[in-house]
Amino acid sequence: MPVHEKAVRIGVVTHERDLHAHAVKAEIERRRPATVHIFETDHFSREPGLSWSPQEFTAPVFPDAGGTAVDLRTLDAIWFRRLGNPRTSANPEVTDPVHRELIGADTVTAALGMLLTEFRGRWVDRPAAFWDAQNKVVQLRAARDLGVRIPATLVSQSPERVREFCAAHPGAVVKAVHGVMQAPVKTATVSAELLADDAAIRLCPAIYQEFVPGRRHVRAQVFGDRVLAALLESDDLDWRSDLNIPAGEHRLPADVEDALRAILRRLDLTMGIFDLKLTDEDEYVWLELNPQGQWLFVEGMTGLPLIEAFADFLYGRAAG
Repeated sequence: MPVHEKAVRIGVVTHERDLHAHAVKAEIERRRPATVHIFETDHFSREPGLSWSPQEFTAPVFPDAGGTAVDLRTLDAIWFRRLGNPRTSANPEVTDPVHRELIGADTVTAALGMLLTEFRGRWVDRPAAFWDAQNKVVQLRAARDLGVRIPATLVSQSPERVREFCAAHPGAVVKAVHGVMQAPVKTATVSAELLADDAAIRLCPAIYQEFVPGRRHVRAQVFGDRVLAALLESDDLDWRSDLNIPAGEHRLPADVEDALRAILRRLDLTMGIFDLKLTDEDEYVWLELNPQGQWLFVEGMTGLPLIEAFADFLYGRAAG
């Protein structure tokens, strides 16, 4: 490694068995003068636990995955990747579900409060920006305001408006506004049965969108200014249901890359994983953004150097 590189300390806020975190830690520590601490937030209710005091009775510390107590004030950057699920983060010896939820929720809330009050380095990315950008309504408006081509969209639980929209856009698709990990909902074509079921439509808002034809899907990883995109070919609405598909590196036009960077700036993000559709007319249509999306599998499918690229990006954020 170059002798002039700055030695840094980086924290990764995530959950246990996060392959992304461990792959990036190994890559950074192999090539850079850096120490990377992985904080598995779903284990914070165990020893050595959290410590913080507004009167400075104790240093604000997080336990890393190896059991080392790390002073948050000593970190140069934090990769805010995931927070452990409050319902599953409690100590397994606690079996009462209400007690587990209480322990998990208070642990995660205390951890977040400590991060927001004590950490003074650079975020990837700020928690508030991350949560705002996860909202599909927010990101759709940002993309539209910046002139990016998006599908015609309706977010609604009104049977009348949903039927009007689907009549104007035959073959429309429906997807969850947010969804839950316990019961993932895949994007699906709006069925005649759904359109006839007022009670089902009224249950909660959903996203109804114009169907964008074509079998070419683009997954674009944006790390700072660097864009690395993959082209995946599938006839499925959601190509992720079968990863045994043709996939390879794809170079986006400069104006599309600029548009993706502009969306991140609008949302106060430094990174993001974008899904786009490339139509038969070679038009790029923006579908959605995941501010902390999965990308490790894309490297496995395409050979794109994503671990190396992200490690360089994260180290650069820490080194300033």
